[in-house]
Amino acid sequence: MDFEEYLRLQSQTFVQYYRCLPLSLLKKENADEDGNRVIMPLSALDRLARLNIQYPMLFQIKNPSTERVTHCGVLEFVSDEGFIHMPSWLMAHLGVLENEIVLVRSTSLPKATFIKLQAHTKDFLNVPHPREMLEYNFGKFPCVTAGETIAVTEGERRYYLDVLEAQPADAVCSLDTDCAVDFAPPLDYVEPPPHVVASKGSDDPPQPARFTGVAARMDGKPVEQQPTPSPAAAVNAVAPGVPKRKVRFGGPSAAGSGVSKSKEEGAGKEQEKQFTGTQYSLNS
Repeated sequence: MDFEEYLRLQSQTFVQYYRCLPLSLLKKENADEDGNRVIMPLSALDRLARLNIQYPMLFQIKNPSTERVTHCGVLEFVSDEGFIHMPSWLMAHLGVLENEIVLVRSTSLPKATFIKLQAHTKDFLNVPHPREMLEYNFGKFPCVTAGETIAVTEGERRYYLDVLEAQPADAVCSLDTDCAVDFAPPLDYVEPPPHVVASKGSDDPPQPARFTGVAARMDGKPVEQQPTPSPAAAVNAVAPGVPKRKVRFGGPSAAGSGVSKSKEEGAGKEQEKQFTGTQYSLNS
């Protein structure tokens, strides 16, 4: 963006250059490093109010030197003038360092209808309440952009998820929306080898036929022919594959007070079966 365009946009929308600082420098208890909300100066709020910006307030952040773009929400307007405080992971995603310049522009994003995620490790499959965990963690992300890697937590555990796809646009608003979430197999997931079972054949070798000619009776009547024994069939070494089973996030299989002991014992066995991804509705 050249300087003339920058000045022209000042009267139409919110657009501003800021120097970037880590969110952790403010040492605020309500500032979450795992989300994508930033802290801006008070002057930004005054300008946004005059421009009648739609709520929730969402912003496009660009690294001018690399043209890399992502999106974020805002937590507070308490930073020093000319500075914006961002989560460290968001700075790393944009490729900006402390005190480097970013371009912030207000934007409006469509409501998310579909998001496809991919966990970095298959440990994510062991989360006991994945739907509740995602609904809680997505509350930290007012918007989601395809190509990002976000962090979600469950107790003391931290899981990293790649945002592979978002609909109806590459950047979507994830607040107050009924969104379907699909999961690709984890990055470290290895397809198990096919289960091969050889059919059991006879231990005795086949006996050669004693007589293969045509039989005849002395009185000329027809003789009932016995069927010639066929040689032993080849052993079929291909067995049906292991049945695929879906891991349903948010379904009845999620841990709860009504889960029987037999279901709990079967959960471990189901984890050994193939993971083919699943889809469910996520209410943020």
